[in-house]
Amino acid sequence: MNKYLKAQSWCLENNIKVYIVPIKESKAVFIEINDDGTLIKSPHTYTSQKDASDKIWDLYLYLYNKKNNK
Repeated sequence: MNKYLKAQSWCLENNIKVYIVPIKESKAVFIEINDDGTLIKSPHTYTSQKDASDKIWDLYLYLYNKKNNK
């Protein structure tokens, strides 16, 4: 299994979600992490859907590794 899919699956099973939140009246978005009810908003905005999507995959992998002490 792809390491990103494995990380995403583990995060979702452990109630950790990473998703795009649109900014009203703008083409930009920010990314939010919902870690079992604790919301963390990205300090950066993204104007490219690809950049935002890539960041989400990176965050799932980061969170998976961090929470598993790897």
